[in-house]
Formats: sequence, C-alpha cells, structure tokens
Amino acid sequence: MPVGSLFFGIYFLFFFQLLSEFIAAIYAFGLLTLEIPPELGAVVFLLSPLVWALWPRAARRWLEGALVIMGVSRLALPWLSTRGELWVAGLGVAAGMFALPALLRRARAADVAFGLGLAVAASGLLRALGAGVDVSLAHGWQIIAWVLAGVAGWAWHGLGYADDTSDNTSREPSSAVKGTPYLLVLGLASVLFLFFAAYTAPAVVARWAAWPPRLAYLTAAMALLAWSLAAYQGITARLSRRTLAALLALNALLLGWGLAHWQTPFPSDPTAYPFPRPSLGFAWPLWLALLLFPVLLFAFYWLTAALQAQQPSLAALGRAWGLGGLYLLLLILAHVFTTTYDYIPVVGPFWRDRFWLVYAIPAGVVTWAVWRATDTRPMRRLRLSEGSLLAALAIGMALAGWVRAPRPSAPPSASTSLRVVTYNIQQGYRQDGQKGWEDQLAVLRDLAPDIVALQESDTARLSGANNDLVGYFATALNMEAVYGPPTVDGTFGIALLSRVPITAARTIYLYSQGEQTALIVATVVVNGKETTIAVTHLGNGGPQIQQEEVLAAVADRAPLILLGDFNFRPNTPQYRLTLQTLHDANPSPTADEIDHIFVSPDVQVLGFGKVDAPASDHPALWAVLRVP
Repeated sequence: MPVGSLFFGIYFLFFFQLLSEFIAAIYAFGLLTLEIPPELGAVVFLLSPLVWALWPRAARRWLEGALVIMGVSRLALPWLSTRGELWVAGLGVAAGMFALPALLRRARAADVAFGLGLAVAASGLLRALGAGVDVSLAHGWQIIAWVLAGVAGWAWHGLGYADDTSDNTSREPSSAVKGTPYLLVLGLASVLFLFFAAYTAPAVVARWAAWPPRLAYLTAAMALLAWSLAAYQGITARLSRRTLAALLALNALLLGWGLAHWQTPFPSDPTAYPFPRPSLGFAWPLWLALLLFPVLLFAFYWLTAALQAQQPSLAALGRAWGLGGLYLLLLILAHVFTTTYDYIPVVGPFWRDRFWLVYAIPAGVVTWAVWRATDTRPMRRLRLSEGSLLAALAIGMALAGWVRAPRPSAPPSASTSLRVVTYNIQQGYRQDGQKGWEDQLAVLRDLAPDIVALQESDTARLSGANNDLVGYFATALNMEAVYGPPTVDGTFGIALLSRVPITAARTIYLYSQGEQTALIVATVVVNGKETTIAVTHLGNGGPQIQQEEVLAAVADRAPLILLGDFNFRPNTPQYRLTLQTLHDANPSPTADEIDHIFVSPDVQVLGFGKVDAPASDHPALWAVLRVP
C-alpha cells in the first residue's frame, strides 16, 4: 500500500469531518438566536492559505505543526461543547487549508486522487454504520479516529519529506508550464465542495431525490467499485483531457438539471395553495450523477498534476488557495441561504428556490478548469492494495446501509390504540445549544411510541453536518420513516416515524411569505382500518392562512390525528378555528403551548402528557388514543 494514498485518505477524511462540524457549530449559534450570529466571523479560518503569501519563508517551517494541529483538533471533537467545536474544528480547518497548497505541490498527484477516493468511501462507511450520523464522532467509537491518526502519522513520515518544503520539490514534470494557478485551484476547490456538501454523505443525495438511504449507499458503492476497477485496469490512464471534460460536463448537466427539475416551483399567488408536491417518478438524472461522481476524483488528479507542472511558488499558491478558500466560503454560505433566506438581508432572498445553482456552479467550474488545463502525464494504475482497500470500504458502505436500515415491528393487529408523540428536536440540539440527538432518542425510547411526528428535523444538510437524524431515529426505534419535503425545496424539516404500516403518504405545501412550510398527510393501518396522520410545522406566529390550509387539506379525513409545532397558542384565532372541527388531546393546555395534538371527534383520548426534559427547546407531547 503506497503510504501517500494512505496519508491523503486520512488527511481528507479528517478535513471533511472538521469542516462539517465547524459549519454546523456556526449554524447552531444562528439557530439558537434566529439571527446572524457573531460567530460567523470564524469563517476567516478558511482563508489560512494566505499565510503562504504573507510569510512564505516562515510558513515552510510550520507545515508539520499544522498537520499535528489538524489531527489533534479532530481527536478532540467528541469531547467538546458546541462553542468548543466551533473554535477547535475551525482551528483544524485552518491548519488543513494551510497545509493543502504545500501538500498538493509536492505529493504525487495519483496518490492525492486515490487518497481522496479512500476518504470518500471511508466517510460513507462511517455514516452508514451510524445510520446517517458519522459513527467515529461518537464517544464509544472514538478509537477509530485514534487509529487513523496513528496510521496517518506513520504514513507521513514514510513519505520522506516531512522537513522538505523548498520551492523546487515538484514530483511531477520538471519543465514549467506557463499559466496562473487560479483557475486550477478553483477547480480543485469545486471538487472539494462537491464531496463535502454531498458525496461524502450519500444520505444527502437520498434526501434530494426522496430515496431510502440504503439506495444511495449502494449506488455510491457501485460507483466507487467501478472507478477502482477502471483505475486498476488502466482505463482512466487512457482518458484524454477532452474526454474527461465531456464526462464532467455530463455530470454537471445531470446534477444541475436533476436538482432544478426535482425542485418544486412555489407560486407567489396565495390562492395556489395548498398543493401537493408533484409526483415526478424516480430521479434518474440524480441517480446517474451519483453513479458518475468518481469522475471528480480523476479531475482532482488532472488539476493537481497541471498545477504541479506550472511549478508556482508557495507564495503564488498561497494567494490562489486564499481565493479558493473564499470561493469555498461563498459556496457554503449560498448553500445555507437556500433554507435561511428569510433571515438574511439583501442577498438571502436571491437564493430562495435556487438550491440547484449551488451545485451547478462548482460542477461547471471544475469542468471549465479541466477544459482549460494543460495535458499531463497519464495517471498511474491503481495498485492492488489500494484497490482492495477502496473496494472493502465501498462494499462495507453498501452492506452497512442495508443492515442499518430500520425494520419496523408492528404492534398487535387487534390493538385499536396508538401512542403518538410530537417532538420539535431543534435540529438535534439540546435546549442549552449542545448536541442532543442521543438525549432526544432516550426521550423517545422511554415514551415507546407507535407514531412520532418530528419538527425541525432538517436532515442531511450541510448546515447540520449532513447528519440524517430522521434515519438515525428510525433505525434506533425500528420505525418506518416518511421524511417529508426533500431538501431541494428548502423547507422546514418535518418527518413521520411509524411502527404501524404506512400505506400512503404525500407532502402538501402551504402558502409562506417567509420560510416555506409543509404538511405531511399519511395513511396508517390500525387493526385493519385506515387512520390519517398529519404532521406540520407552521411559520413564525402560526399564520392564520397556513392553519386554514392545513384544515382544508385534512377536512375529509376521519379518523384523523394532527400533530406538530403550530406556533400558535390557545388564546389565538387559529386555535379557536381548529377546535371548530377537531379536539385538543391536551385537556388543559397552558397559555404558552405551541405544540399540539389535535384529533377528530371519533378518536378517543385515553391519556396525555409531556416531557419537559432539556433534550430540546420544546417538550415532547404524547397521547394514547383509541381509533374506531
């Protein structure tokens, strides 16, 4: 096994993990205050490559220290508070970004590309094992990171250039090629963004297309296996620059058009609502884009080799990667703005309904960068040891995705009672702003529900470290999951988990002047009879028009159980309107209650309660109901 591939595999894995936790921690502070947090200023960590431009001679002595800082930062993550994660992960990201120009300038380009492939496969495996959450970031599995850090240290010293940071150490063609590194670096940064935002967590793609996560894990594994076989047999070495650019253009078209096509167009006319999300069938373009994503690994090789052929100085690389860091930052902000546009002045509204553009831009940039790059030497073949490790990781990802899929066990068929729960999980954070999905899971396990309605369950998004919390809860509770609106639509996250069979489910969109809201309407079978379950999370203040649309969407449904975070209190017109046709399962709601369980008159309430545990900023409401 070439030590270069091993080192870069672990380097990129740690970098993606640190960047995910860093962005999620910044977002968490905005989530808690519902405004732009001052902690957003920490994003300057992404500009650390500029140190090479400002102090090139001194910076050469700091490379190995930066790698140590990056490794220590990664090892510390599971033990930190959210604020600690922000600064420590940010420091690790800064160290990784600082090291990147020197590493890419000196390493064998094929080692870098193969290592990146190993990192993507390993990340997918770790998330599949955690049912949507990176298992290596959990306390009980921290040994994985320690072993990887040890292997990375051994591989780094095996490379033999720990102290060699001179300006003439390129390992690629010795004759310099004219040109500036800026477009090449923007292409490399585009590849890193696409992996960070999507392909290192296949559940992200599953949420775009409303697939079960195991399909995305299987498809990603198939793609990596095909790429490793092609690289082992030398097929990739025979690809020309124009052929590669054509494949990248196809990938960009499939990705950009696929996302745009699967994104729901939201009319501005209030009378057009409520309306069900259109049924578009299977998302073939996105599936093909996922199958084709390893072409980005070859693009990373080509751009790295072309960059090395130019033999730019470290100062020039620092300037280029400073621009690359700024470009990454802008892409990340644009991605977050597709869901938080209502809280971002001036530029925020532009990104509403433009989720597709966030991915089309980097996919187009890397295509253009490869097209404009110089021809370079063919990529060496993948060695048997590298291919075997990559294949093992890919197969492990597919198997883990299948094994960790939930397998619901229905309650006794003769039962006519249901224990239902509604829970706003604040995107997996506790009331005090710390990670809380394990505490929230404990609350749900104690309640032993048959039905769970989740709100603020925004899953598989960059702002939440790409964690699939709905899949995590569904697997842990062995419940079937209805995720609700796909992430391409930029809505509040809502979901339905059920232990009883779900025979039908659809998403209905409500009129929203601010954040887009939706309603899940599902049919479950209880004792051989159908019952309607509806889940929603209304906008701030629980707008009257949205509640009217909710009631209109379920007007002909009985028996009916309507659950969610309605954002209106018992003394409001919206609440009184609801009680004209439904009953509140809570016999004595408090004046500040905004989470509710409403039932149709034919549903009998046998018990009601709530858990005010600090696992979220909302209580978990539960009710035992008898349906006819």
